[in-house]
Amino acid sequence: MKQVADEKTCMQFSIRRPKLPSSETHPEESMYKRLDVAAWLRHLNELGQVEEGYKLRKAIFFGGIDVSIRGEVWPFLLRYYSHESTSQEREALRAQKRREYAEIQQKRLSMTPEEHRAFWRNVQFTVDKDVVRTDRSNQFFRGEDNPNVESMRRILLNYAVYNPAIGYFQGMSDLVAPILAEVLDESDTFWCFVGLMQNTIFVSSPRDEDMEKQLLYLRELLRLTHLRFYQHLVSLGEDGLQMLFCHRWLLLCFKREFPEAEALRIWEACWAHYQEEHS
Repeated sequence: MKQVADEKTCMQFSIRRPKLPSSETHPEESMYKRLDVAAWLRHLNELGQVEEGYKLRKAIFFGGIDVSIRGEVWPFLLRYYSHESTSQEREALRAQKRREYAEIQQKRLSMTPEEHRAFWRNVQFTVDKDVVRTDRSNQFFRGEDNPNVESMRRILLNYAVYNPAIGYFQGMSDLVAPILAEVLDESDTFWCFVGLMQNTIFVSSPRDEDMEKQLLYLRELLRLTHLRFYQHLVSLGEDGLQMLFCHRWLLLCFKREFPEAEALRIWEACWAHYQEEHS
């Protein structure tokens, strides 16, 4: 079984060239190292506010974030914390958001029997199936009766109550799991996930109109950057331009196509919103 599991983990994209020609790299590509603790602290003033947020986003886009501080920096990227907030204001916000999260959970737990039956049918049944098979190779979620799996389950169920217009769709557990594993706190993770769903078009709902909007952006990018491949898709007719092969890429931001470390690096680059307002 272990051999089969090891083989499956290799079924991912990991295409590299040892050295790209300078014509294919950004002129600032080699100027930024990974954002570590010392570099992060240099971006904060004595009150804990982020100074020159654009420079921080640029550094993250090119260099990424050290694993040791992801849990501290990701809430800024996901707009749970504002750059202008002080350390003291963030602690007050966390306390307020904890209370709000508890109220959302209480609302879910206080459903009438009829409401609960509908919720179980439309949301909970799928959530319960998904969370037990999400990122179980990650030490954070490994093992039977893992409390972190239950935390992920509560976050997803509570989000469906918080935002009934979206509810839950398959794939959300893949988005929540890495945030919980880095941020660690259930309430903080919930509000980071809220920020992710509100402030990105890269991750959206599987509704046809949302996916079509994302595919439209992708087609235009291909036309501008890889014209020959775009022309090949055009030559295939309507089926080619539907680009069914990349639907999962868009919904999960390449999480299942790359090893975890590389996928999270892609996420950080998207969340940095460097030189653009969408990811």
